Amino acid sequence: MTRELLLGTAAALLITIPASALTMTVVKDVRLVQVRAVAGNNEDANDDFADALTFTGEVSAHATEFEVHGTLLGDADTGQGAWAEANARQHSEIGALSISGEGSANASGSPGNLNTSISALVGGGGGLRFGNFEAEAFSTIRILFNIDEAAEFNLSGFISAGIEQAEGVADNAVDSFASVFFGTEAEEEVFFEREVFEDGLKFDETGIIGPGNYVFSIRPRADVFGRSFAGAMLGESDSGGEPQDLGYSASSRFGGNLELRAIDQPIPEPVTTSLIAMGLGALVLRTSRRQRV
Repeated sequence: MTRELLLGTAAALLITIPASALTMTVVKDVRLVQVRAVAGNNEDANDDFADALTFTGEVSAHATEFEVHGTLLGDADTGQGAWAEANARQHSEIGALSISGEGSANASGSPGNLNTSISALVGGGGGLRFGNFEAEAFSTIRILFNIDEAAEFNLSGFISAGIEQAEGVADNAVDSFASVFFGTEAEEEVFFEREVFEDGLKFDETGIIGPGNYVFSIRPRADVFGRSFAGAMLGESDSGGEPQDLGYSASSRFGGNLELRAIDQPIPEPVTTSLIAMGLGALVLRTSRRQRV
């Protein structure tokens, strides 16, 4: 019996490889889509937040100052005051050792379009103002997590941001932005950090991190803003009888994936393993001889 036990122990030493038990624990989960649109005194806003490991959210907002469709002015006469709209979406998942997501944020707006007939009706050829507008959209992933032992990481994906701006007035702003960050909680160490404005970027980074708290964040943002066109004196000489449409739009997108993998524990060196096995073998032989005597 002793002989069989010792032989089994020797065989186990030759084939056993220590198994890792890497664990990722989410400490704080901030995943959301959020939008807001303002036109004149009208405002609309919506948001959605993650409450499960898998999150799919899409929200939109729209605001219009006023609209006129040919009534007293005739079918050909139309006009619209300031308008703004925004939308944001996201699909994201938290796995046992991974965080992934993709989404977008879009915002657009205009101080409106008015033809000469409406201008003449309400202002006698002048004095009418375009209204203010504002729109903003966010799609955010920010995860604070802890790992209990060293791990390899792979961070891959893309971020992009762009704007479109029609011929318009001064004092209108449009902004498109996207960022990605991976580092320690207090940012003592930053393993990867990038931002883009009206640009795009693909990334694929690898490395090794020790046990501790880490933050993975990826966020696109889009916003537009328009101030009152105080100097608008819309007569036939100003608009030429055609509606004036001054539009602004911004958009940003992202796709990202962070994967963690346990670092394999060192396998015992062949010489050390052989010595252990040889020692057990000698012990087996000695035990066998003693039993025969």
